[in-house]
Amino acid sequence: MPAMAASYIALQRAGDVLFGLFLFYIPVTLSVVLLGFIETVLLTVVVVLTAVVNLLVVGQPPWVLVSFLTGLFFNFYLWHSWVTETESQEFQFQKTYEELELNMNDSRLAYEKVQFSYETNQVKIQRYTALNELARSLAMTFKTQDVVILLIETISKTFMVPGGVYTLLLFDSSVGKELHAVRYSVDTDMEVRLNRQRLHADNPFNAWVMAQKKPLVINDAANDFRFQDIMDESKVESLVAAPFMGGHELLGMIRVESSAQNAFRQEDARLLSNFCDLGTVALEHVALYRQTIELATTDGLTGLYVQKHYKDRVRDEIFRALEHKLPLSVMMIDVDHFKSYNDRYGHLVGDKVLKAVAQVLKESVRTVDLVSRYGGEEFSVLLLKTPGDGALTVAERIRQKVEEQEVVASGQKTHVTVSIGVAELNQTFKDAESFIDHADQALYQAKSDGRNLVRLAKAGQNHG
Repeated sequence: MPAMAASYIALQRAGDVLFGLFLFYIPVTLSVVLLGFIETVLLTVVVVLTAVVNLLVVGQPPWVLVSFLTGLFFNFYLWHSWVTETESQEFQFQKTYEELELNMNDSRLAYEKVQFSYETNQVKIQRYTALNELARSLAMTFKTQDVVILLIETISKTFMVPGGVYTLLLFDSSVGKELHAVRYSVDTDMEVRLNRQRLHADNPFNAWVMAQKKPLVINDAANDFRFQDIMDESKVESLVAAPFMGGHELLGMIRVESSAQNAFRQEDARLLSNFCDLGTVALEHVALYRQTIELATTDGLTGLYVQKHYKDRVRDEIFRALEHKLPLSVMMIDVDHFKSYNDRYGHLVGDKVLKAVAQVLKESVRTVDLVSRYGGEEFSVLLLKTPGDGALTVAERIRQKVEEQEVVASGQKTHVTVSIGVAELNQTFKDAESFIDHADQALYQAKSDGRNLVRLAKAGQNHG
């Protein structure tokens, strides 16, 4: 419409065609902007036809018409080129934008993957750092209970699952009797129970690990077909467990429970197995250490304390008794005529006699008392918080039991007797040697009086 108006103005101004053409191109450009390219083309065709008719009617020279048409087509060419180039640029821009968006998405995914990998690696680093620190700590641990506490504390801090219950159970084996420790959560106190039945071996979870001897992972206990017999009141939703294996021997197990479902993965079972492997080595180390100490402090034949360790203990008890004014007595015991008995029946029978006497001694005193094979056929007993008259009663009971005991040698029933010397602690004794020597003097007195006797050392008695 603006173009038609421009042609009309040109006719009214006495054929001022150039002014009309100038006014023609401006509205066309506005039409493109305001109406769109296709609508403008349609209107332009109508206007061009109208303008050509007007030019012919007013009788303008042919060159004016040719110039008009040439300018019109040139203008159309420029518009077409501009539109094509614009569309191409828009397409390229859109393509570039889409590629950039894809690259950004790829970068974001790559970043998230790297971040996830970093977080996963950090967790692994923390867990294996905990393993390393645990290994160092266990290497300096020489008690079973300390091993248990270290394992439970480290595992609870490593896993930290919702509603976590961390349990260690040791079975009666070469490394220890049944013992278990439970840590109910990270911020509660450790509870260690010895020889309790709180965690039964016939529990379905424990029974499975004991039977299969391999790790167990459960993430929905209520719907696990293997454990349908578990009581409904059980609060265990997820669980991971692994056994302690000493070769082919099952030593115990560790369980980590959670009140939430899907709390564990297979890698948690592998990690727990690593903890169990460290625990197995530590428990075997403790057992070996205990055996070494026992070999250094106990006699291999009788199982009683050896002289050196016994004297050290006597020295400590003397100090404690004097400090707290407690009664303390010691006995020296010798098997009568043991050399001739040993020569007559042989060393094997002699060893049997020594073990029999040792057994009588252990059965005749309390667990707090100390019993020693002092050397050869000589024994010594330290009676804690026992005065001299009480020690005499115990000594007489020992003498009678030994005399009544039968020892079979070469198909014959034989008997042996013992002589016993007893001494009571007083302020004159300052060391273990003088105290034991005082009882030894009473022993010599018993032998001098005819053997198979008990004698109490007298104050001021000297062995000479």
